[in-house]
Amino acid sequence: MLAGLVSVLMLAVMQLAFGLHLHNTATAHVVEGARVGARADSTPADGARRAEELMASSLPGGASGVSVTSSRTTVGGIEVVEVSATMRLPIVGPLGPGRQMTVVGQAFAEDQ
Repeated sequence: MLAGLVSVLMLAVMQLAFGLHLHNTATAHVVEGARVGARADSTPADGARRAEELMASSLPGGASGVSVTSSRTTVGGIEVVEVSATMRLPIVGPLGPGRQMTVVGQAFAEDQ
């Protein structure tokens, strides 16, 4: 009985750890993509490509199932480049969230 409870608890902790790792890694990559896309000699599409390259090299399974978009937008009167990525959360065992997760990174557009 106790071993089963400990096993379920361990799977829940692993699920949380995988989800947090994916979130933090993807956030770092979209922020880096936004920085690349915000340079004066780049376009937002360059930032999206950079974020996809980083995700393909560091996330489990590469960038399969990851959708990356980029755009220029205004936040508080300041023009920024926004890169966002949407992906499924990893599932450990038969239980866990089967939802999508979206992370967003923004950077000041240097050409304004």
